[in-house]
Amino acid sequence: MRLAKVVLREIPQNLKMLTFMNLVSAIATTALLGLVAAASQEADKVDARLVLMYAVTITLFCVSHNAILVTASRDAERLIHTFRMRVFDAVRRADLVTVERIGRAALHGVLIQDTQILARVLPILAVGAQQAVMLVFLAYYLAYLSPLACVLAFAFAGLAVSIRYRRTRSFKEMLAESGQAEADVFDGLTDLTQGFKEARMSRRRADALVGAVGAASSRARRVNVETKTQWVRNFSLIEAMFYALIGLMVFVVPLVSAEYYKVVVPVTTAALFIVGPISTVSFVTPMVSMAERALSNIEDMERRLAEAAGRWAVTADAPVPAGRAPIEERPADGVATLPAPRSIALAEAGFAYRNDDGTPSFAVGPLTAEFRGGEVTFITGGNGSGKSTMLRLLTGLMPLDHGTLLVNGAPVPAAALQDYRDQISAIFSDYHLSRRLYGVASPDPARVQGLLTRLEMQDKVAVADGAFTTVRLSTGQRKRLALVLAQLEDKPVIVLDEWAADQDPHFRAVFYEQLLPELKAQGKVVICVTHDERWFDLADRVYQMSEGRLRLVHPLPLEPGPAEPTEAQA
Repeated sequence: MRLAKVVLREIPQNLKMLTFMNLVSAIATTALLGLVAAASQEADKVDARLVLMYAVTITLFCVSHNAILVTASRDAERLIHTFRMRVFDAVRRADLVTVERIGRAALHGVLIQDTQILARVLPILAVGAQQAVMLVFLAYYLAYLSPLACVLAFAFAGLAVSIRYRRTRSFKEMLAESGQAEADVFDGLTDLTQGFKEARMSRRRADALVGAVGAASSRARRVNVETKTQWVRNFSLIEAMFYALIGLMVFVVPLVSAEYYKVVVPVTTAALFIVGPISTVSFVTPMVSMAERALSNIEDMERRLAEAAGRWAVTADAPVPAGRAPIEERPADGVATLPAPRSIALAEAGFAYRNDDGTPSFAVGPLTAEFRGGEVTFITGGNGSGKSTMLRLLTGLMPLDHGTLLVNGAPVPAAALQDYRDQISAIFSDYHLSRRLYGVASPDPARVQGLLTRLEMQDKVAVADGAFTTVRLSTGQRKRLALVLAQLEDKPVIVLDEWAADQDPHFRAVFYEQLLPELKAQGKVVICVTHDERWFDLADRVYQMSEGRLRLVHPLPLEPGPAEPTEAQA
């Protein structure tokens, strides 16, 4: 069973202690039955010794039961934390195409819903294991009192558990349908919140959106009601079966066994005792399916992300062009040493988005372009021309289908991609600004204030305790704060995707005429996607993107001459 393997692999630390406590709990329960039977034989007096033993036994049961629940809960949360951190890390290492294809709803379902299912179910499964061990001891005790009563009792127990197992498959199907409906609800909620303006601008669109979310919610409600109804029916049937079992012990077994009257009280008491554990075991049985399904979802997500990272590692190791030596890798940790970029480039690079059947839907390339330090490069082109895809390839967010990514004229191997991305500050058109300054440790207050003043944001926001005091600003103002963060990072490459499009006319002029020259003077590789032709003459180079192809339009390319020697050749 997958769940057992995962528990043994991930949280083996307390299994011996839990096993010991399960045995203590089972022995204590059986001892309680023996003490009750012994006390019933001395109903005319109170035996202080039996009372003391009973109190000690109850204490042992309470201590062991509490230890099982507390330990199982802690181990479950530790396991959930491990899964979440692995998925977080897998997301961080995956490529953008995979993350976008998986979608927010699926990631949300794994990181929130499935992990919470495990967090709730694992402690209950620990209790189920405890009750199962208890049943073994009670079976021995009941067989000692009356073999016939033991056979009847556990025949009923087997029937009760089999009812659960027979319906496990339909229960799994219901859970899967419910999970899909919940994911549809989340997708609809995302569309409603992120597309609020569009929904408010069209009653028809809003009605259709709310109707779709309502239909998904109704489907989830129906499946959840059916699931709970089936559970209730099973539970009620099992309860009725156990009441029938008590009747058999009292009315039927005495007709078969002549000596049964001597043990009728302890046997009936034992039968009453096994009702609880068997009910618990039968209740827990479907939860195993829930936990298995949640675990399957989590592991499948890890696998998909890991496979994407693996494919990226393969595709990133493109053939090295003749005359160019690849960046050397560190043998100690497998991470490549990346020199500070004085230039970055794409050489015959290409990428194709694909449909579910693998056929290309949109392709860019071959792309060949170079971006140098101390220069400002503009990239222009119409909507849908492939600019965003080109930037994602250039910044290492997506793997190349073919071609090469170069730094200082040398190809970047797969092991160096994160080093490469660490050298780039990028503000994309859909940039997400976090209030906290992640990755910027203890920024100099004077420098922060100077940057805020330079970007005319000093009266609107400040930095305190490693975070902006607010990000509830206009889109243009949030992008100014993103530029503050980029300058605090002080990386050698800065990418600005339609940054000026959200600025007012005054600050747009400041951006082109003051900020870009300042970044250029710092020796940075400055790449700016823009449509502002008025300032094209300020750029050292201008590339135009059209139908997935990139061409240099300023300055006009010269006739090819002798190839410049690489650093290795020099």
